[in-house]
Amino acid sequence: MVRSTVGNGGARVPALNQLKALMARAEAILLDFDGPVCRLFSGLPAPQVADGIRAILRDRGADLPQKLQSEPDPLVLLRWTADSAPSVLRDVERAQERFEQEAAAVADPTPGASELLRAAAIYGTPVAIVSNNSASAIQKYLNRSELGHLVEAVVGRVAGRPTLMKPEPYLVHRGAAAVGAAESACVFIGDSPSDMTAGKKAGTICIGYAKRETRIPELTDAGADIVLEDMQAVADAIEEMTLP
Repeated sequence: MVRSTVGNGGARVPALNQLKALMARAEAILLDFDGPVCRLFSGLPAPQVADGIRAILRDRGADLPQKLQSEPDPLVLLRWTADSAPSVLRDVERAQERFEQEAAAVADPTPGASELLRAAAIYGTPVAIVSNNSASAIQKYLNRSELGHLVEAVVGRVAGRPTLMKPEPYLVHRGAAAVGAAESACVFIGDSPSDMTAGKKAGTICIGYAKRETRIPELTDAGADIVLEDMQAVADAIEEMTLP
């Protein structure tokens, strides 16, 4: 496994060569959404969404454990609801999807993400987005950003089945199938250890995107074949492959 980074460090040149070698093997690219494509909760913070989900759970009489009283990740609450308050799951899922759509309407793009999508289109590499977020929110962001035509498939979480979210490999399998590629011929790019775990379980090449330096060892420990510090590096690698 390559434990190099591409982006800000002195290892940029050799790491870029390693990245190009990985990308050259890719018949398709699978992208996580929140992180590699955009900062979904940049305008509507995730802790605020979690507060909204908590309010629904309390209103429905769900007995939240103390450890979740200040949980900032709404998807953690969604998982808990499926396990511990399934009668409320449909309401919570609807609210989560609504919040994600609101967030997608004001989310900041990740630098380099649109360049990656355009480079992949030029090189003829299909792209699928594979995310624990709702497909409707992903599609809303893509349409708003005029990037939808560059994405062949959108695979979001499955309604009523939060247990299938990453780190389970189910969504990654679906993403590969949607673009007609074997998992082993796909590069999966994600920004969390759960992404790397899902990708490795599915059998993909795994590229970690580290939004902050502290995330680098977490991604490598979770199985990333290489870690990037900016998404532009992938676009650069693809563009160099298109040169004669």
